[in-house]
Amino acid sequence: MIDWKLDAFLPTERQPAPVLETADDRDVVLARGAAAAIDLFVCYVFLEMPAIYVASVAFGETYEALGGYVVLLSLLALFPVFATYSFVLEWRYGRTPGKVNRGLLVVTADGRPCTYRASAVRNLLLYVDLLGVPPLVIGLVTALATDGRRLGDLAAGTVVVRTTRPPDHGEGVSADTDASAAARAGENRTN
Repeated sequence: MIDWKLDAFLPTERQPAPVLETADDRDVVLARGAAAAIDLFVCYVFLEMPAIYVASVAFGETYEALGGYVVLLSLLALFPVFATYSFVLEWRYGRTPGKVNRGLLVVTADGRPCTYRASAVRNLLLYVDLLGVPPLVIGLVTALATDGRRLGDLAAGTVVVRTTRPPDHGEGVSADTDASAAARAGENRTN
């Protein structure tokens, strides 16, 4: 049961087919915002919170001396964590858990999978995209004015598009399950 629920968030090696015509759809821009919110939540809760806890145990006195600044420092540290998280997942899988959930995929402008270089460029330019005040307004205006592509996408030659989904969610899950079972069976024969 839990595997089925996680399928809505976990990227897989096998990427769905991109629908390049959706690159400039306005609803893709909104879905990107929702995907970023999901990814920020994942980064903060599953990556930063454990690190904060370990720091509070290891450096108890310093941690207590910082008081309320701990939250501010953790939010400042969230940005490089988020950029690294996005870089790795987009390079390896073409999408983050937030993008999986929203049905989005990062590909090159001609529809090929996102490369190491393209992922690095688009995620390094997150820093430039978010320099404005307020950053979300500037990012949204940039995305709306440039056919749905933010500055990082323009520099990297990437687009964020909708994906095609299997007609029946159960078919996609069973196909992945069958592939996993076949791989495990192959491993058992070689051992």
